Amino acid sequence: MMSEKELIAKNIRNYFKNHENKKIVILPLRDLSGVVRDILREEYDLREQFLVDNYACDMEHIFPMDKMPDHYKECVFFLAVFGTTGKVLKEKLSEYVSPDRIVDLLYDEEREKVFQSDSKVHIDFACPGFAKCGTTSLHYALAQNPKIFLPEGKETWFLRYNINEDTHESFKKHYEKAEGRKDIIRGMIEPSYRSQADEVYRYCGKDLKLIFCVRNPADVLYSYFKMTMRCDLGTFSSDSVELTMMDEFGRVCPEMFDKWSQQYRYRERYAHYIKAFLEFYPMEQIKIIAGEELYADVYNQMNDLQEFLGIAEKDRIAYREFPRENIGSQVVKDKAGLEINHELFQLNLKLTRAGDFQSLELLNSLRDKTEKITMADYNAPMLDSTRQHLMEYYMDDICELEKMMGKSLKGVWY
Repeated sequence: MMSEKELIAKNIRNYFKNHENKKIVILPLRDLSGVVRDILREEYDLREQFLVDNYACDMEHIFPMDKMPDHYKECVFFLAVFGTTGKVLKEKLSEYVSPDRIVDLLYDEEREKVFQSDSKVHIDFACPGFAKCGTTSLHYALAQNPKIFLPEGKETWFLRYNINEDTHESFKKHYEKAEGRKDIIRGMIEPSYRSQADEVYRYCGKDLKLIFCVRNPADVLYSYFKMTMRCDLGTFSSDSVELTMMDEFGRVCPEMFDKWSQQYRYRERYAHYIKAFLEFYPMEQIKIIAGEELYADVYNQMNDLQEFLGIAEKDRIAYREFPRENIGSQVVKDKAGLEINHELFQLNLKLTRAGDFQSLELLNSLRDKTEKITMADYNAPMLDSTRQHLMEYYMDDICELEKMMGKSLKGVWY
């Protein structure tokens, strides 16, 4: 089973076998862009000309697509992102450069075999967003209903990364206990799929129902920052933003978040991601739940959700409280702790995708012990100025989300 790094390295090798142009531009600025930069430097002694990212631009080395330096016309563009984001970026970039100068570093013919397979798992509903909005709690709540089947470990990340026959077989293992049962509905809670509208549709089909959990975006970004500063990073590179900031600040603090948020605030633009799913699914098949309202009125909110999923009234659970899972009030003490926890998280990711549940149990026991050494409590609020800037940035997206939900979030978020 080829990893993302191996797939990227293979496609870069294939490019240089047939092309001489070494003026490389990388897009977008995401986890995998760091992998591309490391491969170019370590294996080819090359540095990119610049990066393209419409949200995290600094106008020095990272530029939005419509304001690229003039010499972009001489460059080749290495695209390193999965899902709908990659598809959209490729289409937009084609307005500036010819298709032969766009190299999809995540192209893999094995993906097509999976999407055309006759042995796909039947999925009735999915929750493709959003992280830190109560999706873990929702997983454990819905799993209490015997008429709903969910994988034991919540996320499988199957459609998020390499999709091939091996990962498909591993994905199927998560649903073995539901095989042949017609009296239940099968779901998946996969908040990392927010950018995978195309993959979700191609695998799950047109009848899928979708749940989106949302929460005040400024609060969510702070929660995501703290999660990142515990261990849950996608892919470390030699110049990881988080590692660099640990060198600069020495410890996790509100000032670090203020700087970090300027690069990652694009994450919580909910309406932007939901619109991609609306290209495949009608609004009638989508339910958006504000976490603040869910916790305030658990019984009615969960009853409505079960009705939306097609659970008969006699089979619905009368929820009186909602589990609070994955709250995450700790962060690493120092840079070394971040590196250690990250490596353990990456191993967890690999074992989950491989369906190796026995090894996962042992690893999680080790992670629990390790985190007692590497982490400390962190409850500092974000700076008032940071919250103000973030809410101003998100307001247009919040207005779009309110139209989708058919109600105002005034008094809930702002």
